[in-house]
Amino acid sequence: MPSNDPKGPVRSNNFPAGIPYIVGNEGAERFSYYGMRQILYIYLTGLFVQFVAENALSPEQIATSKVHATQVTHLFMAGVYLFPMIGAILADRLFGKYRVIFWVSMIYCAGHAVLAIAGRAGSIGNFGFAEMAMFAGLTLIAVGSGGIKPCVSANVGDQFTSANSHLVTRVYQIFYFIINFGSFFASMLTPWLYKHYGAEVAFGVPGILMGIATVVFWMGRRKFVHVPPKPGGMLGFTDFLSSSLMIAPLLVVVAVGAGVAETVVNAAMSDVDGAVAQALWRIGQGYWPHALLSVAAFILGVFVFTRRQRREEDNGFLSIILHSWHHRRKRAPGENFWTPARRHFGDEAAEGPPAVLRIILVFSMVSVFWALFDQHSSTWVEQARPMKLTFDAPLWLFRWFAFPATIAASLFGLMWLLKWVANSPFSRRTTLAFAGLLAVWGVIAAVMQATKGGHVRIELLAAQISAMNPLFVMIVIPLLNVLVYSPAERRGRPIPPLKRMTIGMFMSALAFATVAILQVRIEAAPHGTIHVFWQIIPYFIITTAEVLVSVTGLEFAYTQAPRAMKSTIMGFWLLCVTFGNILVAFLAPLQRLSLSTFFWTFTGIMGVAALAFLVLASRYKGKSYLQNGAPG
Repeated sequence: MPSNDPKGPVRSNNFPAGIPYIVGNEGAERFSYYGMRQILYIYLTGLFVQFVAENALSPEQIATSKVHATQVTHLFMAGVYLFPMIGAILADRLFGKYRVIFWVSMIYCAGHAVLAIAGRAGSIGNFGFAEMAMFAGLTLIAVGSGGIKPCVSANVGDQFTSANSHLVTRVYQIFYFIINFGSFFASMLTPWLYKHYGAEVAFGVPGILMGIATVVFWMGRRKFVHVPPKPGGMLGFTDFLSSSLMIAPLLVVVAVGAGVAETVVNAAMSDVDGAVAQALWRIGQGYWPHALLSVAAFILGVFVFTRRQRREEDNGFLSIILHSWHHRRKRAPGENFWTPARRHFGDEAAEGPPAVLRIILVFSMVSVFWALFDQHSSTWVEQARPMKLTFDAPLWLFRWFAFPATIAASLFGLMWLLKWVANSPFSRRTTLAFAGLLAVWGVIAAVMQATKGGHVRIELLAAQISAMNPLFVMIVIPLLNVLVYSPAERRGRPIPPLKRMTIGMFMSALAFATVAILQVRIEAAPHGTIHVFWQIIPYFIITTAEVLVSVTGLEFAYTQAPRAMKSTIMGFWLLCVTFGNILVAFLAPLQRLSLSTFFWTFTGIMGVAALAFLVLASRYKGKSYLQNGAPG
């Protein structure tokens, strides 16, 4: 109920009316994305050899399919994190967030439908069409997911007023939970669907969830606060056009990166003298039109942007840089590069670009972290395939755990969460009754196990193991808060964000050293003798690193950028993920040597990156900016 606040507006503890629709949309959308991504590598490795059994293929054919699957998987993820740059401009400058989310959701649904068609085509032996449809579907999903990504969280913030702004932090915590909730169940379900019902169903079910996400979002259209785009109209279209043209080089890299990477790395691994030079010559001969067009597009984008600034100038990142460059000759002796912008735009605006550039310099090494982290959807799945994937569980306790303790409790928790954000929570009596029923059922299962006994053999799937990541995220975040962050703050020695990130960078190198050691053991042992539960160790380490690097990095970037530059720095943060996945695609041919060599290579790269991050972080000089834009 609202209560009067003598110092300000009426305070309300009710969530905005549109929040349940946004939360429901996010949960279903994340299930669709992670569900599709979870089986992508497995499906591609089969598709590229036309689903012929590995024992009927040559080692070269097997290696080639795995390399190509790794490249396509990571270039797809690179695209997912590249398109938010365009989606944010479309939403903020031209169409508004609701329209962009709704219409790119339709593109998203179409992408899933095309993947299901590709799965059907592959199952009936039409492999050429299946491969083309797969690439088309992945492109549509990259556009859809990338277009949604920058808009949804911003749309959440738009729903709040000064009366209920104190609930924003709680809603974003709910958001983080629902993302990992959807990811966990998608990681468990879709590999099972793929094994038992084939690719058509396994890709189709995430598409159905995305359709549900779109419908739920549409149902909330009259509940949302709609913030109009600025400036809109022709100026907004010009902003979109110039931005799209300027990121063309990165789009070209994602499009042709696999072919270029394989040519270069294969040449570097060959014993032929001058092989690398010959490979570069062939690349130049084959891809010079792509390079020329991308450079031309970038120059045209800068030109369009310059013309737009002449019509109506803003104080964005590129505007300030160009203004300082164009007026560099007007500086007096002793004035720095940014002085012309400071005179023209004011102190805070002129502080923006150098602050962003300082952050980008520090974050440049974070791309390597993402190169390691995102491999739990590709090379870590490949590692799990020859491991022992079965275990015995107590029969009655497993029956209790598999359905009521996991499925029923999760569904009840989801309904509880949705009703809570809809301001009509379950009564305390209902919640206690459900918990009591669950406990009684558990006691009965324990008694049955003690009296009747029995075991059941459980067979896991290689692609299901990465469900440990979202599960550990939901465990590690509160553990770090309770066991590390809070005690450090009580002692008056809080751990600074850059120190947390540095620890996370070194931990990610440790995670890959762990999987490398594990892979050496797998390669030396008979098939199916090393248990997949050994992967729990690197998964726990890399998830802890994720919390230290990703969650802390977002917080740090947001506080260090002036108000007008906060969206810009978020865009550059997402580009770190793009560059990291491009790096994996480029080095994927190293798997031809061995997977352990591949893992050791990334361990070394990450170690160097962590040391570089340590040096850059120790030299970083910045200041925090509060929400009102003032430095703090």
